[in-house]
Amino acid sequence: MIRAIYRWQVDPESEGAFVSWWHRGTLRIRSSRSGAMGSTLLRTDSDQYQWVAIARWESVESLTAFWNDTSGSQFEGAAVVSVEVLEEVDHLTLEPQ
Repeated sequence: MIRAIYRWQVDPESEGAFVSWWHRGTLRIRSSRSGAMGSTLLRTDSDQYQWVAIARWESVESLTAFWNDTSGSQFEGAAVVSVEVLEEVDHLTLEPQ
């Protein structure tokens, strides 16, 4: 497993639309892309306009295949600041029941 960490700078007037776009897009990607395991969206506490998404993928190959077809991966009111790919070594997160 790998994690891709995306950082966006989001225009203040676009925040609600950005969250909706991310939510719908994550559901679509998770249901239609081989190897997509979902994503978590976070807002930083140091900059209220910076957002972070941590996506989980089965492999670098499945993530690369997604990146090679970028349809729907841009949002008009946000700029990607950085992307980092990390190997998942251990995963102990609990989900609420």
